[in-house]
Amino acid sequence: MKQIITLLLVFMSFNLAYSQNAQLNTQIEVGGLRGIQLSKTFPILKSGALAEISVTKSLGDYVQLGVGAAYLQLESEEFIPLFLQCRAHKKNQSNSPYFTTSIGYTKARNSDFENAIYNNYIGKVYFSPGIGYYYQINEKWGLSAGLSYIMQKVDLEHLNTNGQVYHTESLTLDLISFKVGISFH
Repeated sequence: MKQIITLLLVFMSFNLAYSQNAQLNTQIEVGGLRGIQLSKTFPILKSGALAEISVTKSLGDYVQLGVGAAYLQLESEEFIPLFLQCRAHKKNQSNSPYFTTSIGYTKARNSDFENAIYNNYIGKVYFSPGIGYYYQINEKWGLSAGLSYIMQKVDLEHLNTNGQVYHTESLTLDLISFKVGISFH
């Protein structure tokens, strides 16, 4: 949790320092997660929550590009993805639907395997396309609500007594998230 607060402060100070000249948009979102973990043996239903922050810059009338970080909590698992984000919207950005997609890499932690000496839980690719609606309150603030699909890849490495990997199980978490957020320019 300390890492998320640190990332939030870094993004906010970056936005405040450069927003006068670069017209950066900062979006902070929170929401719920529901999905399934697919493995070779059987699927497992998962529920949880997420917090996300992103800083984007407008490139023309329709597209914004930027970076972001998130914190996903699923029962015994935690993910901290860092990602690139692209957001497309109507030319008139206020009060309009949008499409967004994020791709990145994540740090993963599973409390079930944290103290296991013969297992490693390693985060991999993070991918999240979504749709939403943006409502502009005034020229500095806005609200958003969105629905996203999240694909999170993870490797579960099984080690022998020498500490060498003898088997790797690739896991995929397919999640649906509903997010609400606030953004400022």
